[in-house]
Amino acid sequence: METATFANIHWHDERFKYDCEARNQAVEQACLSHFDGKNGITIVDLGSGTGSNCLYFFEKFPFHQNWIFIEKEEKVSKYALNRLSIEADKKGYEVIHGTNQLELKKESKSIKIKYLTDSFLNLVDLVNLDEVDLVMASAVFDLISFSQFVDFGSVLLEKRLPLFTTLNYAEMNFNSDSPSDVVFIEKYESFMNRPQEFGKAMGKKCPRILVDFFQKQEAKIKYGPSIWKLEGESAQVMNHHLLNFMESASRHIMENEDEKLFKDWITSKREAVEEGVLNTYVQYYDMFISNQ
Repeated sequence: METATFANIHWHDERFKYDCEARNQAVEQACLSHFDGKNGITIVDLGSGTGSNCLYFFEKFPFHQNWIFIEKEEKVSKYALNRLSIEADKKGYEVIHGTNQLELKKESKSIKIKYLTDSFLNLVDLVNLDEVDLVMASAVFDLISFSQFVDFGSVLLEKRLPLFTTLNYAEMNFNSDSPSDVVFIEKYESFMNRPQEFGKAMGKKCPRILVDFFQKQEAKIKYGPSIWKLEGESAQVMNHHLLNFMESASRHIMENEDEKLFKDWITSKREAVEEGVLNTYVQYYDMFISNQ
């Protein structure tokens, strides 16, 4: 729903399990197969947050890896390296700490990770893209405008760089028949498309926009749904996180006459969470674009 900030780090840790379960296996395999036969790969992770892409993929790629994290908040990147070092140690890797970087070694495999503190929109000024093999991004393109993406996507096409991305919101629903669900989900979605200093974010239209953009450039695209399933008592923490975020977002665009209805609605949802009967389904999209 938003890129990581130090204040909501634990939301991103909590969601990792659901992100992993939701990943579209056909799209993931298209990405992994693209690099069959390579001895090493350099990956730039845009808006890398708490390092979830690396944490998920570093054992799936069988070869040497060089990861470059681009994240605006240094505290978040430091947290990501610590998180990765703990998980790698559990998996039997030798962990070598450096300034703004980490190296993981196991048998003949080496994984180097470093971070840059900046906006990923400055990518061309931060990284030599001629030395990059893959760009990754999760939950970032939804948050920028179409014109910003065109500038960025054109660079990827020019450099013939593959892109693996999770587009972080397409739609959501609850296991209820309340007509208020439709009203307040639409309110929440309008927040994602609110006017901002850079223009209007793409929000839930992002999957269709990206597919159309890359198809018109004759790129090879593999994409499919990635669905969060927050079901029952085991998902209580994540459901509370999600409702809190919806409440915070909706507050900015709520009309006065809707405030009482919204308060009653969000209260009923929280009660359902506590009773372990609220199921929430959020659809994302995974996408792999190859320009070769």
